[in-house]
Amino acid sequence: MPLSGELSLTSPDGNKIWAESAGEPSKPALVFIHGMGCTALGFDNQFADPDLLHNFHLIRYELRGHGRSGVPVESEGYESIRYAEDFKTVCEAFGVEKPFLIGWSLGGAIAVDVINAYGPTYLSGIIYCGGGAIHLEYGMSTTSAFLVGAFGTLMTESAQEMTAAASFFADSCVAPTSLPISYPLKLQMMGGFLAAPRHAKIQNFSRKQDASAEWERRVRNVPVFVVQGREDQHRNWEAMRALLERLYADLEIYMLDGVGHSPHLESPAETNKAIGTWVGKVLARE
Repeated sequence: MPLSGELSLTSPDGNKIWAESAGEPSKPALVFIHGMGCTALGFDNQFADPDLLHNFHLIRYELRGHGRSGVPVESEGYESIRYAEDFKTVCEAFGVEKPFLIGWSLGGAIAVDVINAYGPTYLSGIIYCGGGAIHLEYGMSTTSAFLVGAFGTLMTESAQEMTAAASFFADSCVAPTSLPISYPLKLQMMGGFLAAPRHAKIQNFSRKQDASAEWERRVRNVPVFVVQGREDQHRNWEAMRALLERLYADLEIYMLDGVGHSPHLESPAETNKAIGTWVGKVLARE
C-alpha cells in the first residue's frame, strides 16, 4: 500500500533518503528536486498552494548528501545510478507512476539519471525551474561567468569563510533587484548550504553522466517546460536556451521578469500557475 506524509526511505545501496508527500494521491504526481547545497524546504510555497494541492500529488525529497538524507562518504555513492535509484525509491514508496520531474537548478540533472536508468517513458515530463541543469556534461557551457568566478568562494575549505560563502550563495539565488531577501528565508538557505558537506556538494555537480548520441535520441520527444527568470545569476540563458532547443522537440519556455535563479521562491504564485497549466496541457494530449 502506498505511503504518505513524511518518510525516511532506504535506497538500494542503503543510503537514507528523506521524502514527503502532500495533495491528492489519486492525481498526477509532481516530484520536486532541489539543487546543490539546498533542501526540500525550498518548495514550501508549492506545498502550501491550494490549487497544486487539490490538482496534484506533490512529492519532494532531499538529494543524497543534503538535508535530512544520508551522506555517502565514497565517490561511488554519487554515481548516476544511485541518483536514479533514489528517485525510483521515492516514487515507489508513494505509489507513483510516470511522474513529472521538477528540477530546481542542479536538481534538473536528475532527469538524466532517471532516463538513463529507466527510459524516457518513466517520466511524463521534465520541468526545469530556475536555471535547471540540463546535463552535467554540458554544465559549464550554460553556467554564467558570475558563478564560475564564484566557485572558489562557494567551495572554500576555510571554516572562517564558510558563513560568508553561504550568505553569498543565498543572495546569488535571487535577482539582484530582489535583495535583501527576508531574513528567515536567507537563514534557511544558508543552513541548507552549510549542512551539506563540501564533498557532497562537489560530487553533486562533478559526477559523470552519459552524454551519448543515444541518450540525446531517447530524450528528444520528452515533454519539457522551462520556468526561467530573466535575472538568473547562475545561468547563461542564451547558451541554455540553445541547448534546450537542440535537445528537445517538445519544448515550452516561460520567462519571468524581475526574477533570478529561484522562480518558485521569488514568484511562487505565477510559477505554480504556469506549472499547473502546462502539466494540464500535457495530460490533455493523452
